[in-house]
Amino acid sequence: MKKVFTLLCLLSVVLIFTTEGKAQSGNSTINPYLQIVLLDAASTEMIDVYATLRDQYSFDDLRMQTAFLPKKERQKEVVRILREYANVKQQDVRNYLESMKQQNLVSKMDILWAANTVVFSAVPEVIYYLAENYDEIAEIRYDAKFDEGLVTDPTEDVQTHYPPNPTDNPPPPQIGLTLINAPAVWAAGDSGQGVLAANHDSGCDWDHPDLINNIWNNLGEDANNNGRTVIWNGSAWVFDPGDINGIDNDGNGYIDDFIGWDFNTNTNDPNSSQTHGTATAGIVCGDGTNGTQTGVAPKAKLINCELGGEATSWLAIQYSVDKGVDVITSSHSYKWYFSPQPNYPMHRQMNDFELATGVVHTNSTSNDGNTVGIPFNISAPGNTPTAWIHPDQTLVGGLSSVIGVGNVTASTDIIASSSPWGPTTWEDLQILHPSYPFPMPVNYQDYPYETVPGSMGLIKPDVSAPGNGTTSTTNGGGYASFSGTSGATPHACGTVALVLSANPNLTPAEVSMILQTTAVEKGDPGKDNRYGAGRIDAYQAYLLAIAMIPVELESFAAAANENSVTLNWSTATETNNSGFSVERKTTLDERWIEVGFVPGFGTTTERMSYSFADINLSIGSYSYRLKQIDFDGTIEYSNEVFAEVGAPKNFALMQNYPNPFNPSTTIEFSIPQTSNVSIEIYNVIGELVASLVNQTLEAGYHRFNFDAGSLPSGTYVYQLKATGQNGTFVDTKKMLLMK
Repeated sequence: MKKVFTLLCLLSVVLIFTTEGKAQSGNSTINPYLQIVLLDAASTEMIDVYATLRDQYSFDDLRMQTAFLPKKERQKEVVRILREYANVKQQDVRNYLESMKQQNLVSKMDILWAANTVVFSAVPEVIYYLAENYDEIAEIRYDAKFDEGLVTDPTEDVQTHYPPNPTDNPPPPQIGLTLINAPAVWAAGDSGQGVLAANHDSGCDWDHPDLINNIWNNLGEDANNNGRTVIWNGSAWVFDPGDINGIDNDGNGYIDDFIGWDFNTNTNDPNSSQTHGTATAGIVCGDGTNGTQTGVAPKAKLINCELGGEATSWLAIQYSVDKGVDVITSSHSYKWYFSPQPNYPMHRQMNDFELATGVVHTNSTSNDGNTVGIPFNISAPGNTPTAWIHPDQTLVGGLSSVIGVGNVTASTDIIASSSPWGPTTWEDLQILHPSYPFPMPVNYQDYPYETVPGSMGLIKPDVSAPGNGTTSTTNGGGYASFSGTSGATPHACGTVALVLSANPNLTPAEVSMILQTTAVEKGDPGKDNRYGAGRIDAYQAYLLAIAMIPVELESFAAAANENSVTLNWSTATETNNSGFSVERKTTLDERWIEVGFVPGFGTTTERMSYSFADINLSIGSYSYRLKQIDFDGTIEYSNEVFAEVGAPKNFALMQNYPNPFNPSTTIEFSIPQTSNVSIEIYNVIGELVASLVNQTLEAGYHRFNFDAGSLPSGTYVYQLKATGQNGTFVDTKKMLLMK
């Protein structure tokens, strides 16, 4: 149990730990690598760490709780559940760290509620105290920072720079775009509009002319309500001065986060002198303003997050999901040979979080070829399972969110020698690699390779895309060559954006299936450990995404109004929808008959509404259904809806219509019981000029047409006389014939 302490004695307790703490560095709550770091640290040194709590919310439970929700609502609900869960479980730990922060013994703190973890920087004594006194903490781990050159995955050390070329209109596409057939998708009308992507990288020159129009503006921080958080001040793009107030307006823990966040320096401007993130952003959505079309999805919006250590990559995932992102891409990866080695289980847990929220994640996989050795060439988190298991992956384990991407040379469409060899592995790594610092949970030991002789592991990469020989945006408004799985990965992200723009309701599993099954076959038949399922084809992926849009009937209802029934229905999406045949049957006649046809809207992802009125009905019960018909003749039936046309409560004679009329008009009336009915027409001097009805009629609503073609213009009177078991009803009304 935790020891009870007061704020007044906290500092003295920590200081007493100065010598005792180091003697207790073997505490099992402190990860072995962190124990070594602490032994070498000065007493005042701030150590970057993260503390993961024992209690973790079950992703199986999350999926069951939110499965019935629409995609975007499910995303919000998963965020709400995990945030509230962490608020309860972390309360005592947070309170302690906040008190230490006030005494300058903790310098920063972030809440990774997606994995019930607290990320913070603290002096060694605070870390020791947490380990000794908070049983709810499972482990405290070191959060190492790595040089950008280690975590990024281009193959070129020095990029070749190209100046802007604004003379071509439209701007020519860089070679990677033509290889994957992205221009064909644009020609079909899809450029990624409506999709929000997130680029987790080394920062981005976000005011580059090719990027600024697609930079996401966080309207939760739009304090002056002008619909922008970035504005043109006459000479440069800047954060809107009217929004800069030092307040966390949207309550997400990040102050004035107008376009994303720099998790490396913990500031609100994810800009950097490094060019890598600008290049990856340009391949996702660069729109060609300055002369070269670099982006696969030039109308998608982009959140930018700058990364530092592993924990920042997880915080960036959490941030982007909280902001409603559809796809995340990162060309940062964490290699087996890093010190400390990557926390594979935590990467996979965060990718499982993405999957639970319906978010797709594309990631680079290293440029290590086969130099590290199978099964560790594929770096994290590109080594995490994807959301759809390819049939060639006969060893079937768990699912996650990641599409790991290999690198083909754009000019040859051949896999680069630096593109990493799979398979990768998910097993108890400490059996054969006892120095690996992170125990593998049993549920993540589902794709063994080394510990089970003959086991296939997990086929990786999942797909390949052009990397080497491509061109993208670079800092300062120009362009530069780009390469590696760093360049291939944003091509895959942009393709995902095109697919989701065409069909927003696709799940991560469906997106993964689309990219893999439409990829151009390369290498060994099927999915292999060099090309994955093949090199992506954006146009074929787009066509399959369109074909998978259902005519999704959102609602269908019937309402009776006197002697008619009005049907109303709406669709969430439609594909090749020719229209709806409206069919009706009664309790007296069980055959379905067509009573009308309403044209559809073809293919659309917009909500569409329809209405149809079935008129002149007799008293009785009616059933209706819709027969939805595709342009190719394929049909699908809706559920049935029902309506009851009841008898009128009173006798009534309605005004004829049209009135005035020439030469015919309609006369309607209602009778609540079977009656002998007559309708007679008189001129203004009382002479009978026509007898329209003289018969026995059932209770209900009736209408008759009167043709006055042989009569002169003038005013006429029509009279209804209805005699039933309860007496006689008489009513008259005037009408005007104008010839």
